[in-house]
Amino acid sequence: MNLSGIISISGMPGLYKVVAQSKSGLIVESLIDKKRIPAYSSYKISSLDDITVFSSAENIPLKDVLQKISDKENSAPAIDNKS
Repeated sequence: MNLSGIISISGMPGLYKVVAQSKSGLIVESLIDKKRIPAYSSYKISSLDDITVFSSAENIPLKDVLQKISDKENSAPAIDNKS
């Protein structure tokens, strides 16, 4: 699972893919509606590749957590959040 290039921007809904770099920050594309917007260097940006989940034993990278979910669900879509 490759999460490099996928980011979260604090205060903005959804996830974004990094498309290009500009002088003042990044150009990102929304994964939901494919709209491109500038992400300025003053924004708080977190790469999903750098996020870890704290557990009682150790810190687990997010990509490992998502891979375990995918393996458990046999790569089928997970249950709907409204069910």
